[in-house]
Amino acid sequence: MISLKQTFNTDQARRGTALLAALFVMSVSSMTVLAILNGQTSQYAALSNTVAYDEARYLAEAATAHGLATLEDDFSFRGTIPRTEFPKASGRYYSALVEDGSQGTVVVTGTGESNDFVRTVSVIVKQGG
Repeated sequence: MISLKQTFNTDQARRGTALLAALFVMSVSSMTVLAILNGQTSQYAALSNTVAYDEARYLAEAATAHGLATLEDDFSFRGTIPRTEFPKASGRYYSALVEDGSQGTVVVTGTGESNDFVRTVSVIVKQGG
């Protein structure tokens, strides 16, 4: 015959096992979620850096285009195109320098800034042959 005391001990053992299993599943789930979040944070930082790096290059190209457009209007222009925020209120800037090069050439150097990245593009132009 089964006594009341034996039934009680068996029920407590089952509840303890279920509690341990639930704690184990919660721990594994929490660690998995934290690992995924950590990976996503790293990927976001890498993507953000890539975007800023590319933006800086595009801004440098825009600065070079601005310098070339200025030369198209007046080929004798030599000087700087001031640091310009583009687009406005974005925190991204470009500037250009137009100077004489060797053998009658003109060097247009554009600089773009986005976040911590600075990129430079240079173009050498010669009028005529």
